[in-house]
Amino acid sequence: MEILSSYNLIIGASLIVVLSFFFNGISKKTNIPAVLMLIVLGILIKITLEFFIPEIPDFKGSLEILGTVGLIMIVLEAALELELKREKLWPIIKSMAVALIGLVGSAYVAALILHQFIPNMTMQFAWLYATPLSILSSAIIIPSVGGLAEEKKEFHIYESTFSDIMGIMMFYFLTGKLNPA
Repeated sequence: MEILSSYNLIIGASLIVVLSFFFNGISKKTNIPAVLMLIVLGILIKITLEFFIPEIPDFKGSLEILGTVGLIMIVLEAALELELKREKLWPIIKSMAVALIGLVGSAYVAALILHQFIPNMTMQFAWLYATPLSILSSAIIIPSVGGLAEEKKEFHIYESTFSDIMGIMMFYFLTGKLNPA
């Protein structure tokens, strides 16, 4: 029996969906974002698969598509929480400025740390590797701000959405400039 048959993949995907609903329930009680639990689950699945199946097929193409779709879904989920009105222009501008300053500042600090402690790493590649670490993802922020006042909740949602978008733009700008293999 082939382990990676279409039936097994469908069963695996269904189990992940069921587990994500289970993690959502745990997330509401523990305030640990469900996304983090899903990331840990993915790491555990990868380790398990490598132990039982030494030659895992190359999923690079399909993972790139799933990653892009997931990123779009995260940004769209954040957009569902937002209302664009004229009186909200100033909070939007403030949240965009905070997101930009936070993204660039934390990427700079992370790049300095990577450049300092990893031998032979150029500062350009340190910036590239630091960018994903610096993004305040709306997948983490939105579930975490449920108990805040409406004004603060809205600010954090705007900020995380802008951080997602600007972080993606910064990452693709850096990959285009460096042209990594």
